[in-house]
Amino acid sequence: MRLFGVTTTVAVAILGAAAAAQPMMGPSPWSQWRGMGPWHMGPGVMMGPAPRHRLAMMSGIPEPYRSMTNPLPRTAETIQRGAAVFQQNCASCHGARGRGDGPQGRALSPPPANLAWLSRMPMVEWDPFMYWTIAEGGGPLGTAMPPFKDVLSKDDVWSVIAYIQAQLPRVAKGK
Repeated sequence: MRLFGVTTTVAVAILGAAAAAQPMMGPSPWSQWRGMGPWHMGPGVMMGPAPRHRLAMMSGIPEPYRSMTNPLPRTAETIQRGAAVFQQNCASCHGARGRGDGPQGRALSPPPANLAWLSRMPMVEWDPFMYWTIAEGGGPLGTAMPPFKDVLSKDDVWSVIAYIQAQLPRVAKGK
């Protein structure tokens, strides 16, 4: 019995140290545009159908994306630009409302991500995760999403991230 207590104490200490070493994530900078507050962590957040999400949670975000933050101003203009970029580059697969139901995405396996649903997950509020996803595409994870790092400007990538973070949660809620 004594060994169990020592083992449990050591395990708790190791897990606590590992958690303390992780960067703290504050509220989404785009919260004002969608009526959401700080990060929401709860049961099931670490699971789900998104292989990139799982990879990021298990291995972290690769360099050079790890420390990126959105440099664009938090304005309606940024979100409007992002909406235009989304409609031109993403909607054909992810759908006009980001639900993964675009006409070109219907034949893909695996199907495009439901960004409206994913936009409510804390990982999507994390700028490095989003930039990495859009820049590198889904090739390394076995999905058909093309990499956009050589197609879109950095500002276009950041504006579409702002749009996804600010507006698609409203779509997911049916607003």
